[in-house]
Amino acid sequence: MNYRLYLTENCNLKCKYCYETNKTTNEMNFENIKSIVDYEIQQNNKNSLINFYGGEPLLRKDLIYKTIDYIKSKNTKTKFNFGLATNGMLLDDEFLKYIKKNNFTHIAYSIDGNEEVQNRNRILPDGKGSFDVVSENAKKTLKTLKNVVAMVTVTKNTLQNLSDSVEYLISIGFKIINLQFDYTANWNDTDLDKIENEYRKISRIYYKNIVEKNPINILIFDKKIRTYIDDTYVCNKECKFGMENLYVATDGNLYPCVQFVGNPKYIIGNCEKGVDVNKRDLLIKNAYKESNICKQCAIRNRCNHTCCCRNYITMKDINKVSPIICETEKIFIKISDELAERLYNNYPKIFIQKFYKV
Repeated sequence: MNYRLYLTENCNLKCKYCYETNKTTNEMNFENIKSIVDYEIQQNNKNSLINFYGGEPLLRKDLIYKTIDYIKSKNTKTKFNFGLATNGMLLDDEFLKYIKKNNFTHIAYSIDGNEEVQNRNRILPDGKGSFDVVSENAKKTLKTLKNVVAMVTVTKNTLQNLSDSVEYLISIGFKIINLQFDYTANWNDTDLDKIENEYRKISRIYYKNIVEKNPINILIFDKKIRTYIDDTYVCNKECKFGMENLYVATDGNLYPCVQFVGNPKYIIGNCEKGVDVNKRDLLIKNAYKESNICKQCAIRNRCNHTCCCRNYITMKDINKVSPIICETEKIFIKISDELAERLYNNYPKIFIQKFYKV
């Protein structure tokens, strides 16, 4: 099982687009963490992944240390690996050494791009920009761990600089870039051409780096290309919705996705009693419902229309697809197909090695 532990709801940044609008100082009780660890050990699972989330989890480094110390004190065959989602502000040299010595497999590093873009939204509570600290710590982190993912929020006031931001992130060493589209922004029809233009520029950056043997991954393109190769792809199955991934809130309640945390309707268990299987299975069953329009769409198996998490944040209904999701999915698939065709036609060996794992 993969767990995302919300160590704290507190954060040391005040990002303008943050979806966590009701921030509090609530923090996780260590007893809840121990319950999760003990449960995994009792299940005799071969592997388990614990991701430290927030808020900003590094505000509670002590809980991270205690968790890993507790696991080390156990005589268990279960191998625990760790991950971290952070804004980078508190990633000092000491903690980076700690990461290197322990089983941290990845870091999700929130950074939007160059100085102008980063400081536009990702600001401190006093209004100052976070770029200087975040960019410097990113460079240090990239030297410590290979699997560091740049988590880039794509919103209206940064869209025009998106391709520049991607180029900057590649220039400082990021190999994996996750473009997280802000579906909650006030998008309209006039934005669609701008979205397509920027993503097309990014596809050219991607192509250039791949053929020059700089093995980067821009996840939106990688995933869409693979949906063509594997036509059984469904978003909820890929993310293991409610089955292999659990989000653990500071109060110990369990949720199937980050977007549902805090909504009692989507609680599927707690640390003390574990997963409520009946409630989880009913939620999963409801999540796969499709509208008649989506059922008739030629690209339905390549589209994230069944991502109930996105549907929830845009329409407050896990089965209703927002128009912006529908239109952007069409754009992303079209550009990905053009990119794949160009790469395959000109560099078939590179394409096959990358997407067929030869």
